[in-house]
Amino acid sequence: MSEKVDKVTGNKTTLELFFITLLGLAFGCALIAALTYDFISAQAPLVVLAPLLLLVGAQINRTRKATNAKTVVADFSRAVRGKNPKFSKAAGMTGWIVMLMLVIFIAGHYVGIAAFMFILLYVISKEGRLLSALVSA
Repeated sequence: MSEKVDKVTGNKTTLELFFITLLGLAFGCALIAALTYDFISAQAPLVVLAPLLLLVGAQINRTRKATNAKTVVADFSRAVRGKNPKFSKAAGMTGWIVMLMLVIFIAGHYVGIAAFMFILLYVISKEGRLLSALVSA
C-alpha cells in the first residue's frame, strides 16, 4: 500500500515539476518581452511578472525538496517514453495549447482561431472536412 501511495505521489510531483517549470519559462519569456516595452507600458507586466517568477521559483524549490530526485528522474524518463498515460494526456493538451499560440502568432487572431478550430474538429473529433470548415468559418 505504501509503495502505491509513493508511486502516485511521485507521478504527481513529476507532473507538478514539469508544468511549473513550463509556466516559469513562459513567464520568463513574457518578462523578457516586457523589458522591450516603453517604460509606461512595461510597468504593469513587470509589477506582475517579477513576483510571479519569484513564486514559481519558490514552488519549484519547495517541490524539489519534498521529493527524491531519483524518483522524479525515473518518473520523468518513463513519462517521456509514453508509459505514463496521465502525463501523456497532460503533455498532449499542453502541446495543443502551444500550437494554438503559434498559429495565432503566425496567422493572426481570427485566422488562427478558425484554423485551430478546423484542426481540432478534423483531427481530434474526426469530423468531415466540410463540416469542420463550416463550423470553424
